[in-house]
Amino acid sequence: MAPKPKTVSGTAAEPLAPTPSPKMLARVGSAMVTVVLGVVGVYFVPGAEWARPWTREDPVPFWNLAGRPFEEPPSAEVQEKAEEVEALTREALAAAEQEPPTRPEPKPEDIVELAEDDALPPYEPQPGDEKAATQSIELFTGAELDPFFESLARSDASVAGAVTRVLHWGDSAIGIDGIPGAIRARMQGRFGNAGHGFHLLTPPNTSYRHREVEFEHNDKWKKCFIIQRCKGDGRYGLGGATVWSLGGAQSRFAPDDKYGGGKVSRFDLAYLAHPKGGKLELRVDRGEPVVLDTRTEGELVEDRFHTLEVEDGDHELTVRAAGGGQSRAYGVTLERDVPGVVWDGLALVGAFTNRLGEFDEGHLRAQLDHRDPALAVFMFGGNDMIRASMTQAQYEQEFSEVVQLVRRADPDLACLIMAPLDHGEREGVRIVSRPIVPMLVDAQRNVAKAEGCAFFDTWSAMGGEGSAGRWFKQKPRLMSGDLGHATMKGHVVIGELVFRAILEQYVAYRRR
Repeated sequence: MAPKPKTVSGTAAEPLAPTPSPKMLARVGSAMVTVVLGVVGVYFVPGAEWARPWTREDPVPFWNLAGRPFEEPPSAEVQEKAEEVEALTREALAAAEQEPPTRPEPKPEDIVELAEDDALPPYEPQPGDEKAATQSIELFTGAELDPFFESLARSDASVAGAVTRVLHWGDSAIGIDGIPGAIRARMQGRFGNAGHGFHLLTPPNTSYRHREVEFEHNDKWKKCFIIQRCKGDGRYGLGGATVWSLGGAQSRFAPDDKYGGGKVSRFDLAYLAHPKGGKLELRVDRGEPVVLDTRTEGELVEDRFHTLEVEDGDHELTVRAAGGGQSRAYGVTLERDVPGVVWDGLALVGAFTNRLGEFDEGHLRAQLDHRDPALAVFMFGGNDMIRASMTQAQYEQEFSEVVQLVRRADPDLACLIMAPLDHGEREGVRIVSRPIVPMLVDAQRNVAKAEGCAFFDTWSAMGGEGSAGRWFKQKPRLMSGDLGHATMKGHVVIGELVFRAILEQYVAYRRR
């Protein structure tokens, strides 16, 4: 008969739990090691991405395995748009990884001599012209971009001296020349490479980078950026930043062989002449310097420009403040004397839309008159999203005043407003569009219609509501971690979206 269990204070004691044996501990430890190795292994095994319990896209562990099925499924319209953008992404990135398509440069005998009023040769379709636009440019009268397309048609027909210039102003969305650079590459591949365009004499911030230009500068330039409202005379140059030096400041420019085609035939310096002006020394390659005296008589203050023509090829320009007074300048353009496109990337990083209104109108008129652009592109709104108390009516008024200022300075200039990128915010594990984004898109469309500009709905082109999250989760990633700026691959995709939209309307214009 089994002995009764001992009691303590009249209560029967619980049987003691068996002590794990060394063999059992070894089995449990081995199982745990196997699980850990399995979890870690999916991060190194190709094709096992779906099983990873934690990714940067899914901040909650195991959400991709257990939680995602409970997310609200996208609508059929959203899903269709997302698939369309993904297909375009694959095509655009595959093309970008190869040598970019380059239009053969016309030989001297191919250059067409035409007067302003002469009829253009008939439109000749080129490979790719038939590709559909994922998002069309909106025209409200049908003729908003005709001056731009007329210039583009002359470049397309290889008319002598037919350089189509575009000024692309924007905030940090274009800060590293990513979106303008992507559009520039596609436009120049189709219509001809007439050079990189405008570049500041010194960066106003670390986001100002143009990889198509080999650029060096020392730290002796003093500078004033338009967003700081630091020049009462409103003379900031096309790039929104003016620099000055009493001597010793220096910058060097050259077209990059890999990204910029490596050729230039014209350097153009924009600077200010004033009563206390100093000397600017310009040197091409190792040649003799050209010295500009920026001092004027009396009280005369005026913008001036100096052009240096060189044989088309690989050259560099050095600009140095040589003392004798305060030398003040705005920037240098790099162009080629061949028919084609120049797309100036004019980033005002950190700027509200209304900061473009800080230009003095007479100064802006002089800059535009000399630059002779066919199209101005405005891409703002990202920074305005932090203005919580701003109403749609207020924003429309501010944007309209900016466009009106530019149009008064150059009444013949066509204009295109590009809506801001989608900006996302997290709601738990979901990424949704910030509510202010569609409001700004509507406001900018209204401004475009009222002011005679064309409109490109960048937000809808990306996929509309929630696109920042989809672009962030897409592989390769197209949206950066701040959910407001595109990655370099995202820039390529946006450039392709805009290029196809322009080409669609251009072909329609030529066929009219």
